[in-house]
Amino acid sequence: MIDFLIVGHGLAGSVLAHLLLQSGKRVVVLEAALPHSASKVAAGLVNPLIGPKFNVPLHMEKCLRANERFFRPFEDELGRSLQRELSLHRILTSSEQRELWLKKSKRPDLLPYDPKTRPPEDYQSLGLDAPFGGGIHLARQLDVSGFLRHSEEKLRQDDCWLDGAFAEEEWTHAEKIVFCEGFRVTGNPWFGDLPFAPAQGEILSLHTALPVAASNGKWIVPDDPKGSLAGSTWKHESLESGPTDEGKDEILQGLDFVPAGLLEVTDHLSGVRSGTRDRDPIIGRHWENHRMHLFNGFGSRGATTLAFYARRMRDFLLDNRPLPLEGDLGRFARP
Repeated sequence: MIDFLIVGHGLAGSVLAHLLLQSGKRVVVLEAALPHSASKVAAGLVNPLIGPKFNVPLHMEKCLRANERFFRPFEDELGRSLQRELSLHRILTSSEQRELWLKKSKRPDLLPYDPKTRPPEDYQSLGLDAPFGGGIHLARQLDVSGFLRHSEEKLRQDDCWLDGAFAEEEWTHAEKIVFCEGFRVTGNPWFGDLPFAPAQGEILSLHTALPVAASNGKWIVPDDPKGSLAGSTWKHESLESGPTDEGKDEILQGLDFVPAGLLEVTDHLSGVRSGTRDRDPIIGRHWENHRMHLFNGFGSRGATTLAFYARRMRDFLLDNRPLPLEGDLGRFARP
């Protein structure tokens, strides 16, 4: 017998699997290596002030602490950081948005993110077009692909990894099964009817590295050792179409504060996020089949929230502790 079968080794499945292993449980991760995984191309931005209104997401400080606690042992093993701190420049797009930034940046709850304001001329010196100036705050970037490579190596070494697709009849020896299969959950026979809203996202690799990380709805961040990453798009149809000219044009046109000569594209990638209609994850136990569990629906904020929710999911699986109400699949009536 094994205690847990984790179906899927994206960021969700890998984080949950390691937390269960650290708790002394017998865990196997089953990975089908299907195309269009969002985790394989994720930029890993951890942004504490989201959207044009600079809102602080739910549980933000707890999420940052959970990330530090979870990733630190892996950083020690690798001898390098998996998270880097960024000063993210929010390129303001109107006088109204500038006034909103000036007002919000004085709020006590934003002080941990060190909000500052810069005038347009500062951006001119960087070669950027920002007629309304910018706001700066601390953010982070998680090396998602680096963590996933290390996670796979550890799981294989510990005989906790299997390649292949899930078939229920082959796993009668698993006490509990947790589906972390990303957007393919929409075809899951136990959970596929839940209100998921998967979306394809595209990102670009650019030849030139900007001196700063910046965002005005679209974002661009330096990508070591050189160049930049830029994104992204949201598309709810033709999810598996792969990179598109329309997606590339949308990103490049959105980066109108960057001189066109700095936007030479060297690569173009896409993946499908496992979003939900209410934008909160869906985690928990099936209503009737108590072997079957779900840990899914983190959308574009997986790098920010997964360690926090994975700890709650682990505590639920091991000790039946309550799940956060906003993520508990019990918030939906049984399909």
